[in-house]
Amino acid sequence: MKIKFLKTMFLLALGSSALTSCVGDDDYVIPTVYDYAFNETFSSITTGSGSLEVPITIDGWVNYNETSTRLWHGRTFSNDPYAEFSSYYSATGTNDIVWLITPAIDLSDSNGEILSFTTKTRFSNGYPLTAFVSIDFDGTTAGIATATWTPLTFTTPTNDDAIINSGNIDLSSYNSNNVRIAFKYTGSKAGVTTTLQIDNIKIIKN
Repeated sequence: MKIKFLKTMFLLALGSSALTSCVGDDDYVIPTVYDYAFNETFSSITTGSGSLEVPITIDGWVNYNETSTRLWHGRTFSNDPYAEFSSYYSATGTNDIVWLITPAIDLSDSNGEILSFTTKTRFSNGYPLTAFVSIDFDGTTAGIATATWTPLTFTTPTNDDAIINSGNIDLSSYNSNNVRIAFKYTGSKAGVTTTLQIDNIKIIKN
């Protein structure tokens, strides 16, 4: 009789659990959907490995070395492509001032724009990256020297091999259809040779 009673209670409990939803309230929360004015994850680039460097040649981007010949190039780690530069592989006696500049981004018809991107360093011996915004760059390599570049403040890595988010960078005051974001690596074979990686460049708008 005891066994029969326990069996009945077990079946009732099993039926009750089947009727009770296992989905918590949080499972019904609709995820935030962002509206991007710009979103570059470098998913379309051709990447190299080892000593093979494939310069980034995305349509509309400017990739230019003021003082030498090596350029920002594509790499992949764990199937995630990104842009990379290091002066470690430059020729002896050379310096690098290497620009990677976005195409023109139209922020004239939106508001509340926020820029963010991720960086990672390796083999650090100094920090090589600065970032800028411009609204008068004409898209040519010659125009880099004559454009007005406003420095951007962003969070930088404190340790190697960690992906760091730049933090939210306010671009809401740039009401233009020619907003350009530039990333400049400054180093040399005899000086700063830190490997710098950039990825996930996004501008969120309202």
